[in-house]
Amino acid sequence: MKKFLAAALALLMGGSAAPANAGEGNRTIYFAGGCFWGIEKLMSLVPGVTDAVSGYANGVVENPSYQQVSRGDTGHRETVKVSYDAQKVDLKSLLKLYFSVIDPTLKDQQGNDRGSQYQTGIYWDNEVDKAIVLDYAKQEQAKYSAFHVELAPLSAFWLAEEYHQDYLDKNPGGYCHIPTSAFEQAKNLAPVVQRKAEYRKISAQQAQEMMAADKTVVIVDVRTPAEFAGGHVPGAINVPLDDIAAKAATMLHDKDATLLVYCRSGARSKSASTQLVQMGYTGVYDFGGIMDWPGEVVK
Repeated sequence: MKKFLAAALALLMGGSAAPANAGEGNRTIYFAGGCFWGIEKLMSLVPGVTDAVSGYANGVVENPSYQQVSRGDTGHRETVKVSYDAQKVDLKSLLKLYFSVIDPTLKDQQGNDRGSQYQTGIYWDNEVDKAIVLDYAKQEQAKYSAFHVELAPLSAFWLAEEYHQDYLDKNPGGYCHIPTSAFEQAKNLAPVVQRKAEYRKISAQQAQEMMAADKTVVIVDVRTPAEFAGGHVPGAINVPLDDIAAKAATMLHDKDATLLVYCRSGARSKSASTQLVQMGYTGVYDFGGIMDWPGEVVK
């Protein structure tokens, strides 16, 4: 809670909704994972997290008290605002840590805590993070028959009372549903490896192996829509070469995602890959033409 006083001052001045992320490295995400004491402690230990504060997200009452939220009729979730340096830790690493300490199959409950204020949830304040959160949550959801993690944009965030901030530091014996082993895991979370934006040429077979090993890769077909409709690699998205500059920002949100790029013969895929590299995409791989594709083609 390194910035609690500054945030409290902003709150007194009338601010409730979260500010937009300021700068490429300075980002925020909001995690509700049952009692906020444990989630705050967990996230505060991660190298690269600059601040973690407890509060109440969304809901229908402005600046609610703990007593009001505890009634369960205000719609607020006990939530931790996590500020982090994206040059040191990425959102996917924070999501992985978060999902490792919650039970996503439970509604309005974590550990011994029950009530709507303990509903799990992830809340974002920008469209880039929205795409990353939804993609990651989709993978997690596939693991369970029931999935009750709330996924939504942040509409408001109100700081919890001061005695809730750094609660487990003030009260080391305080109740927490998160195991101590997770705190050690948070301390040792691997830092972001800075990736270089560069053109890489791979074979179709290598592309197949990458697809099989990592289901999060993005397959980018840079042919025309008519060519795409005539037959394409399963799971591919169509971003025509002529539209790369205009559509990359909206269709390819994550600049560190692994992008497998192809066309018909290989000429356009090289041109598209080069443009994406120039735009700062760090995971671009050109596997050439669909004519050499050894796998299935769908229409």
